[in-house]
Amino acid sequence: MRQFASGFRSFAVTAGVAALASLFGPAAQAQQPVCSAWLIESSRFMNVPFGAFMPDRTFVPGSNKPESNIPSVDLPVNVGVIKCGSELILYDTGWKQQDYLKMTGSEHWAPLADQLKALGFNAADVTKVVIGHAHWDHAGQLSDLPNAVLYVQREELKAIEWALNYPEPHIRAINSDPGGCNRTPACGYMPLTMEEVYGKVLKGKAVILDGETEILPGVRIHPAYRAHTAGSQLLEVPTSIGKLVFGSDAFSSYEGIRDWMVANVQQTDSVQQFLAYEKCYKITGGYNNCVAAHEPLSYTDKYPLTKNSWVALNGGRMAEIALAPGEKSRKP
Repeated sequence: MRQFASGFRSFAVTAGVAALASLFGPAAQAQQPVCSAWLIESSRFMNVPFGAFMPDRTFVPGSNKPESNIPSVDLPVNVGVIKCGSELILYDTGWKQQDYLKMTGSEHWAPLADQLKALGFNAADVTKVVIGHAHWDHAGQLSDLPNAVLYVQREELKAIEWALNYPEPHIRAINSDPGGCNRTPACGYMPLTMEEVYGKVLKGKAVILDGETEILPGVRIHPAYRAHTAGSQLLEVPTSIGKLVFGSDAFSSYEGIRDWMVANVQQTDSVQQFLAYEKCYKITGGYNNCVAAHEPLSYTDKYPLTKNSWVALNGGRMAEIALAPGEKSRKP
């Protein structure tokens, strides 16, 4: 009898696993929505010293990479536009040029609402915004998306509050006047951008996360703590070309992910940045579908994900990455 009971339990467990597999296996996964995705250039940082962006390429002895001899590069500020059924999601939101132009010398900026309109979308139709982190060039213009709910990690907000209140001026967040913060530990949390972020929080239009969460079937936020800032986060998106992972400044450079080199070191823990790279490899099966925030080769054949691109408002560029079944191309 004891052997029968044991055997029955084993059968029950096996049957239960089989039942779960039928519910959540390939057939169920196939029913997940397939999303469309575009990338838009919010602005462009001009003539950035290459060593400040990818120090390994510049300073590793014996590097035979031709890029290591480039004195400066132009860096796009990329924003992801994701359409999953009736949901319109943004990953990062760029910044407001009129606020910070003198500090950055950036070019090719256009209002995010106008850029969305050029793609055939309305800013009021954006339902969700996931920011990779809350730096000024990634978390601006939130107030221009009136119906969007912001997703942000609690660790990011805790780090902001620490940085805003720290007494040493070379470390605290408000350290950008004049001339930028020169990679001081907490730089990047500019006052007007904090108004954008906390405006969403105070209006009840924010979801404060503690780690991984699924915001739509198959669309998943992954924490990447300290991969660029304390509360960095990635976004996994299922598409017709496979899964994409948007990484903001945890994935500043596509070439960095490809060659396992750190990029855009600021508050970055290099180990955590490499773990964020590994996460993309595991989710997507490689590095080609890792979406970088500042890759200099964006919108060219050398960054294959963005090669289907065109020039749009004020010289800013856009790329059509993937289309869901039935979705018409928005390329002019």
